[in-house]
Amino acid sequence: MAIQWPLLIFSLLAGCGGVTLASAGVAELLGVAKKTRFIAVVVALVLLIVGGCASVLHLAQPANIMAAAANIFSFSGISVELIMLGLNVIVGAIYLVLVGRGGSASASKAVGVIGIVVGIVMAFVVGNGYVMEAQPLWNTPLLPVAYLGSGLACGATLFASLMVARGEEAADIAKFAPVALAATVIEAVAFLAYGAVIGFACDAAVYWGGAIVVGCAGAIACAVVARKTPAAWYGSCACALVGGIAIRDLNA
Repeated sequence: MAIQWPLLIFSLLAGCGGVTLASAGVAELLGVAKKTRFIAVVVALVLLIVGGCASVLHLAQPANIMAAAANIFSFSGISVELIMLGLNVIVGAIYLVLVGRGGSASASKAVGVIGIVVGIVMAFVVGNGYVMEAQPLWNTPLLPVAYLGSGLACGATLFASLMVARGEEAADIAKFAPVALAATVIEAVAFLAYGAVIGFACDAAVYWGGAIVVGCAGAIACAVVARKTPAAWYGSCACALVGGIAIRDLNA
């Protein structure tokens, strides 16, 4: 099956955007990254919206778009994706308004917790909608788990990279670092579990080279290096994105 680029872009950007939003929520709870949270949520919204536009392109015809909108509460794979996309955008927008207007810290934390939940669910549902018997590599519940792992690694390392770019204190970056490192490890476990359940019956170069070596091992290695050299978070994020593309290439 040829690569469905709109779907690949949608699931990659929406999953990354959701977890970037979730990462801002984690930072709220940790009390770190004050200079990064607002811009990170803006970035998350951009990723979610651009990803949503890519999903619309996949529907191609206006009739298909209208049908998807009309059946938004059918709770099909597409409708759940659209619902979660909308919820993530709403939560992100509320957070921006709260911070922009100098809302209370408790309110920001409450919205941050909601952002953690909807962001992580977003990263899962972008894969859940593609589980189907007709496609051998899609016919497993570990497909959305792999997409979730990808979203966690991409979003968490992106947030860490934004912290570095915004010049956050080293102590703040160090507090968030275990979260981002854990996300890259979860990605590796999820990718390997997915590969095992399909019997590794896929393109070896894309899976082992792109997803595992670059996407997982590369992201973890850079995250470890980032403990002493924070700029390595950029490399970790880049590797995670390569891994995210690779694991979706297998399922195209």
